[in-house]
Order: sequence, then C-alpha cells, then structure tokens
Amino acid sequence: KSITHNVNHIAIAVPDLEAAVKWYVDVLGAEELRPIGIHDRNENPHAPIFKIYPTNLNRVRIACLTTGNGVGLELFQFEDPKIEPGCEANLERDISRGGFFHMALTTDDIDGLTEKIVKNGGKVLGEKVPIYEHEAVYVEDPWGNVVELLSASFERIMSNR
Repeated sequence: KSITHNVNHIAIAVPDLEAAVKWYVDVLGAEELRPIGIHDRNENPHAPIFKIYPTNLNRVRIACLTTGNGVGLELFQFEDPKIEPGCEANLERDISRGGFFHMALTTDDIDGLTEKIVKNGGKVLGEKVPIYEHEAVYVEDPWGNVVELLSASFERIMSNR
C-alpha cells in the first residue's frame, strides 16, 4: 500500500511569538514564510480561524515557518485567552496526559545542533542514544517544547537501513 498523506505542518503554542520565531529561525534553521498574522475576533469575527477554534478564542498571532523538507511549523501566541501559567509544555506531565508530546528533526550534526540549542536557551533531556546505526537525543526549546534530533530519516532508522 502506498503512503498517500504527507505531514503538512506542526503547530506550537508559545508565550512570546517574536522570541520563538527568532529562536526557530536562528537556532533550528527554519525559514519565515510571511509576516506574523493577527486574528482578532472583534475586528473580523467571521475569519476562518474563529470557525475552527473554540469560541473562547478572541485574539491570536501566528507565524508561519518552514523546515528543510517543506513541512510547516506554525507558531501560535494566544493572546485572549493567554496560556495559563503552569500549563506550558512539560515532558513529565505530557507523557502521562496523552496526545502529542514531541516533534523530531533530522540533522547531520546532532552534537553541533545540540550545543547550539543549549547555547540559545534550550536544554538537553537525558542522553544521546544509539538507534540501530544512528543516533537520537531529546532537547527542549526555551519554552519547554520537546524536539527529538535524529541523525537519519525516520523511515531509514525504523527500517534499519
């Protein structure tokens, strides 16, 4: 059976959109596709986003970035309502709650990228580990979002190629 769907984008909520855009561009090499978009229910109550998201969403700012293989990275700063203190990404809590808890990036320099992440406010979670003939390490961005760094594509690693 052929694969018919591609991963299109990943969305991450952050408390400081400009800082997050700068970090994902400067540290992870993402590219910003367009200026930050602002969606305000008071200004445009019929905007598509307000037909999708819960009715308590009144204002959000969104940055659209892309990665090396064209998968999008949407960064959201919810302004009304804001992210509740203590509700930021937290791996210990998130693994027992269910749902998404990390994204993964392929890099040909795990050590160099890990060092760059740490120097720019991120941190390493656990140790770098071997996976078949390859390597993986978990890191966090400055807002606690978990990113797995892999030395080869998911398909290559999991098929042991």
